[in-house]
Amino acid sequence: MPRTLRGMATASLTLVVGVLLLVPVGAALQVVLSAQLDDRTPTQAIVVLDPARYWGDPTPVLRARLAHAADLYRDGVAPVVIVTGPDRLSGQDRYTLMSHGVPARDIVAFDTGVDTVGSLQVVAGVMRDLGWSAATIVTDPAHAARAQATASALGIDAHLSPTDVGPGTALTSEYVGRETLALLRYHLVSRWSIPQLIH
Repeated sequence: MPRTLRGMATASLTLVVGVLLLVPVGAALQVVLSAQLDDRTPTQAIVVLDPARYWGDPTPVLRARLAHAADLYRDGVAPVVIVTGPDRLSGQDRYTLMSHGVPARDIVAFDTGVDTVGSLQVVAGVMRDLGWSAATIVTDPAHAARAQATASALGIDAHLSPTDVGPGTALTSEYVGRETLALLRYHLVSRWSIPQLIH
């Protein structure tokens, strides 16, 4: 233990720097470890999160997520597939799911906006109204950690099953870095304004 004022200041500064270095490392580990999960525990709904639109054409990524959701549905993970995102007048999402064996009656689409928090807030509100609490979240592997953290803050018992094939599944350093920063921003800023909708 330091015995002088200078020694105590040095020890305190070292501790602060160590914590500041460990926080982003911990967030990056959370992103990478969550990407490896494939939780097929039965839930009440499979929630397909809409891919971001500002990184290029989201259609191939969304198709991969829908195909994965259909696989989960066929495996009996949940009886309903919920598709989030902006309004799709073309019905392509529904057609894609149906072509993979999901009946039309078990597909629900909500116009939820374009970000993770907004989409999951709408889903959590609907789940609360239906008396549901558990959902399987389908998204890209690198996005899974932030999606689970957001869903859990809203009160959803979130189980992760990220896509494992197709576009958006590669854990590139750019994607992991971007999601690490987004996860840190979520924990430091966004988390405190998210209401718990399911109790």
